[in-house]
Amino acid sequence: MTTTEMKASFLILYDKVTNFAAAGYENDEISLFLTKAQEQLVKRYYNYKGNKYKEGFEETEKRRKDLAELIMHENIDCSLLIAGDDLLTAANGIFVELPGKLLYTLREEAEIENTTSTCKAPNGSILSVKPITHDEYTINIRNPFKRPDNTQVWRVDYSSGTNGIRRHELITDGTYTIKTYKIRYLRRPEDIVVKDDLNNITGVDSELNPSMHQEIVDTAVRIASGITDPQTYQIKVNEEQQGE
Repeated sequence: MTTTEMKASFLILYDKVTNFAAAGYENDEISLFLTKAQEQLVKRYYNYKGNKYKEGFEETEKRRKDLAELIMHENIDCSLLIAGDDLLTAANGIFVELPGKLLYTLREEAEIENTTSTCKAPNGSILSVKPITHDEYTINIRNPFKRPDNTQVWRVDYSSGTNGIRRHELITDGTYTIKTYKIRYLRRPEDIVVKDDLNNITGVDSELNPSMHQEIVDTAVRIASGITDPQTYQIKVNEEQQGE
């Protein structure tokens, strides 16, 4: 669907839900509802607990196609890796700035350079990256059988704070340096914008698979009806829980 088609479908369904008794919405408001609906669906499809079939987004062909347009890959060069900027930076940790549209990390690897005679992995080796929590770091960093080694890099989530740039902290055993951080991720889709010729606003269509477009509209109607009629909204939420 184009945004013009989405708007038309939204208006028809919204009037039906509210029995023509509620005030209408402007184009910018409809754009907001469609964008919010799209975001909710992406998160629900990614999280297998968020749909009645309990399917993660790669468990079936349909799920893979639903979000395939949002899967991205990036190789982040070591020149973009920066030193830690707080007192609790890991001894062998470095920070890497993440793509601005990153929503969820799907797969990650680290290409390394051998810098010491104690590192058994040759230059250019690709090591796995293990996501860990801060608690796991504290508990296991001094355990020689669990801490990072020549086969595995640890990764801890980190926020840089004021500038809004998200980072990952990558932690090694100190016997090599990371040359390239390779990451495949699910990115945040662009906002949906309803075309408005009167106000010279160019439409921005949904990037998701066309099979999801009507569901975006249906979810947007539920969000809008929740604002004008909370009781109707609750009924629609119950219906949504029985849907995909």
